[in-house]
Amino acid sequence: MRVSIKKISAQRFTNDALREEYQTAEAQLTAQLDAADVKIQLALKSDLEAPRQVSAAQQAYNQKMTMYKNGLATLVDVTQTFYTLNRAETDREIVHINLWQSLLLKAAAAGDFDIFNKEL
Repeated sequence: MRVSIKKISAQRFTNDALREEYQTAEAQLTAQLDAADVKIQLALKSDLEAPRQVSAAQQAYNQKMTMYKNGLATLVDVTQTFYTLNRAETDREIVHINLWQSLLLKAAAAGDFDIFNKEL
């Protein structure tokens, strides 16, 4: 049985196309892994800073409340510091969510959900 040169040539083109597709997918996954690592590092840095911001906002609120109780601040001042405290607490929760999302992104890019499960 003889295989024609056209069939061999077509198979080579198919093989080359599949090889290129594989290399493209591999490059995309590598880029996603790198991006996930960067996001995790940034989220970890933010996670270390967030409690400090909440603590500072809490101290400012306590100070402003004390001043208000002693007639040295207005209700507007207290409300503004309360807003700042609320924002700092919200930002802290967002940082936690971003950290988990980054970890999930890495697990998805690596194709290994155990990366995510280990942190639970």
